[in-house]
Amino acid sequence: LVDGDPQCNLTGMVLGDEFDDYYTNEETKNNNIKDAVKVAFEGKPRPIQSIECISPKENDKLFLIPGHMDFSEYEPSLSLALNSNNAITTLQNLPGSFYELIKLCCERYSIDYVLIDMNPGLSAINQTFFMYSDVFLVPTNPDPFSIMALKTLSKVLPRWKKWSIQSSELFEEASYPMPKAKMRFAGEIIQRFNLRNGKAAKPYQGKMEEIQDYIENIFVPE
Repeated sequence: LVDGDPQCNLTGMVLGDEFDDYYTNEETKNNNIKDAVKVAFEGKPRPIQSIECISPKENDKLFLIPGHMDFSEYEPSLSLALNSNNAITTLQNLPGSFYELIKLCCERYSIDYVLIDMNPGLSAINQTFFMYSDVFLVPTNPDPFSIMALKTLSKVLPRWKKWSIQSSELFEEASYPMPKAKMRFAGEIIQRFNLRNGKAAKPYQGKMEEIQDYIENIFVPE
């Protein structure tokens, strides 16, 4: 699991009551996604290294790269890197830096699958994570805001994928090259609704059908 959301809800779910101590304890406070790639964003002459991932007590086959509340501080540099067409060579290592960390942790713990939790926005960080993905899932709620979000994503995600394909050569010489990912849609998850007799309660059914109809007829083709 990779917590790419500054809200750190995934990290909080895994750490539980130990969350606060984790970010203040000298032994663990730098063991997170932000500090692990700091050398790339600060231009330090040291390579990115794997970190000690967290395993929840309930499952020793599950490993977490913790998030950080200030992760969005990297947003301006990363956005510039994605839009400079490598005119600024010092930025070419940034888009692949998170992937390098993930890859190294996968090798360290013999990981089979990686799930990345992204923040709910259209940031450069999210664009970068999306371009790493073999497949992606879209979480939704049965409300008007999810329909609005799907309409936005149906325009933005194809643009991100096109950019990734067209710009892949720009980062081939980077210390941390971008992966050649498929970025395929795997499906939607509809959540946060009440059940009645084992089915979604009536007030939610209409919006759930609307979401599924929009995804099938517009989002998937786009």
